[in-house]
Amino acid sequence: MNSVLVIDIGNTSTTLGLYANGEISGVRRILSDCPQIELSAERAVIASVKPDVNARWERALKSAGISDQLWVDHQLDFGIPVSYPKPETIGADRLANACWAAAEYGAPAVVCDFGTALTFDIVKKREGYVGGIICPGLPLMFDYLAEKTALLPHIEPVKTEQLVGKNTTEAMQIGACLGYRGMVREILAELEKELGRGMKVCATGGFAEWVLADFNGTIPIDPNLTLKGLGRIGELNP
Repeated sequence: MNSVLVIDIGNTSTTLGLYANGEISGVRRILSDCPQIELSAERAVIASVKPDVNARWERALKSAGISDQLWVDHQLDFGIPVSYPKPETIGADRLANACWAAAEYGAPAVVCDFGTALTFDIVKKREGYVGGIICPGLPLMFDYLAEKTALLPHIEPVKTEQLVGKNTTEAMQIGACLGYRGMVREILAELEKELGRGMKVCATGGFAEWVLADFNGTIPIDPNLTLKGLGRIGELNP
């Protein structure tokens, strides 16, 4: 099949790539406020959680010769039902995640997306996409600590083998590592009680590898999972 341009417009950054036959190539990441179309395709599938830039992206795509644009919303075919009280409020990126997880791993499934926020999207066998869980992401946690305290610095997540911090930065790293992983482990344990032992778990997002390193059990991490979901939506909605 011809490659389709897939675009995931986030609050700060946007990721673009070319989708064909279940694979992603030519991945680019740019600022969401500055649309640039450097990849060539006849069609684009777009998920956006920042409505105020959509018109700019639409114009940029048209200027690049891409008038066939599929903007993802809850009314499309995702290969699974969407059983959610107000489906129009679901982020398009989360629908893409659920679409790909169901196609790739089957249901029941949970997609963990480690970005600015940490989201868990749940797909059940019969009901399809039923909702999820949203937690503060690592960047928000570090930003909040630095912003709301006088003496704590702004840090980035770094793996440490220590259990007790010998300085402020190390103490914060340990708190993030153990505390955040503990939160993820607890949420997944509770979801497994609800969905059963056949629950599949997959992950994406920039902080997935850091959080899930040495995690009990094997959770596949796919940095292009959302883009693949958008490509799959394009296949289902020609």
